[in-house]
Amino acid sequence: MSEKDNDRGRVEYLPLFPSLAIKFDTNPEFKDYIRDDLIQFAYKERDRDIKGINRSNNGGWHSHIKLTKQENFLKYRDFIYKYLGKVFTGFIKKGGDVKMAGCWININGEGDTNSHHNHPGAHMSGVFWVKCNEKSGSLRFVNPHTFDHFGLLDTITKEAKSKHLLSPAYYMRPEEGSIAIFPSSLMHHVLPNEKDTDRISIAFNLILKPPKLEEE
Repeated sequence: MSEKDNDRGRVEYLPLFPSLAIKFDTNPEFKDYIRDDLIQFAYKERDRDIKGINRSNNGGWHSHIKLTKQENFLKYRDFIYKYLGKVFTGFIKKGGDVKMAGCWININGEGDTNSHHNHPGAHMSGVFWVKCNEKSGSLRFVNPHTFDHFGLLDTITKEAKSKHLLSPAYYMRPEEGSIAIFPSSLMHHVLPNEKDTDRISIAFNLILKPPKLEEE
């Protein structure tokens, strides 16, 4: 990124070593063919295992983490894979592969949150927003350089922080039918659901496999 200033000459702002997150939309296919069916699936899974498991969830319901092994989930898994394939085409090396390594449902009611966490053992992680609105609870990512760059972050202007993604945190608003993927090491949490309607999401981990023969 560069800017021209008559007094300063050419100035370059270089985003060195960023934490890459990717957000993409699966609509209108999601809305037309998947949404209602997937919502019903999520509630049936909760009814079948009302206790669920306790991970990062504060309140709410968290399913077991092996949904991809369930026959009745495969069409939803394939739907996610379809859009992951579109995103990763031309992005990963020819012969590389991306596989899910864990997948689960989160249902957050009013006031429910997910605490700070990351996903050890995975390369990238993702969330697929199934049922939500603008008040359902944003996904908040924590800048991994907050401690090292404290002086910089505490000194630069609000405009510079926004322009160069240098804020202490980044907030991603949930949108039905959207998927976000991000480095599994990146600390994140979910803000409280401020509505009396459920926030339903599918979360998953990804393992990225390089090609057997190195190809550039």
